[in-house]
Amino acid sequence: QVAQFYENFTGPVLIALAEMGFCEPGAINEFVAEGNIQGPGGRLPINPSGGNLAEGYIHGFELINEAVRQVRGASSCQVPNVQLSLAVSGPGFSPGSAVLFSRD
Repeated sequence: QVAQFYENFTGPVLIALAEMGFCEPGAINEFVAEGNIQGPGGRLPINPSGGNLAEGYIHGFELINEAVRQVRGASSCQVPNVQLSLAVSGPGFSPGSAVLFSRD
């Protein structure tokens, strides 16, 4: 429902979207087009708090904070009815780590 991606550059975020299985590599442009990744109303809002560029750069730690705020319903840019919130390290994903937070 919402995801936080470490975004030191745009390219690795796009690669990570495909590596995490949200879309095929050839379908990335369509996946991110027309507000699909903008929060709170996109198909998959990414970094609704602004991520590294707008919220603060603590080497990805703010992504964990925002992922937890989303499932708690306490974000300043809350995605409606979040049950699952994903945080992905970077750059890219592989090699990297990811954590999925759940309301339940």
